[in-house]
Amino acid sequence: MSQQPIEKTSLETLSKALDMSEIGATASECHGVLCGFICGGINVEDNSWSGAFNDLMNDGLGLPIDLKNLLKNLFEASVNDFVSGEYQVKLMLASDSQPLSEVAFSLAQWCESFMAGFAIGDGSKKKLPKEINETLSDLGQICQIDTDIDDSEESQRTFEEIAEYVRLSAILCFSEFGKKPAPASDKKNIH
Repeated sequence: MSQQPIEKTSLETLSKALDMSEIGATASECHGVLCGFICGGINVEDNSWSGAFNDLMNDGLGLPIDLKNLLKNLFEASVNDFVSGEYQVKLMLASDSQPLSEVAFSLAQWCESFMAGFAIGDGSKKKLPKEINETLSDLGQICQIDTDIDDSEESQRTFEEIAEYVRLSAILCFSEFGKKPAPASDKKNIH
């Protein structure tokens, strides 16, 4: 896997590809699952995430090649965001131009999908530290967020605090269970 910056697949591009493929998932759900895989300790170098994604999000069926390539790009960019250690991770949520209720709904979807992806990683098979258990419990509560909210400044500020908590929670899970790709110099060349 490349350690070079990868331009992340955009919400709009992924949403269009999901619609065209008739996959019953949103871009926020897909990103949440991929981040859950990464933070849960799935091997980020062997492409095992792809089969797990198909099982979880598409009833085990393969994906159209264009969608598969977009997801691979998003996965690799997300791995790089987590590995960088610079807190670059951004949640893929509905556009800020949408009503706050829709953005909040996409956050709930992201959290639910993150937890599903996390459960597939190696981390879920270990005894979870108290802090991670509490974090996952909080994410479970955020999945139930009341999306019937107005677009007031106070609601916006509260939402931003919750979204930041979710982002930092994912980073915490990655720091505990995430697997970093081996540096290129550690990989053996086979001729």
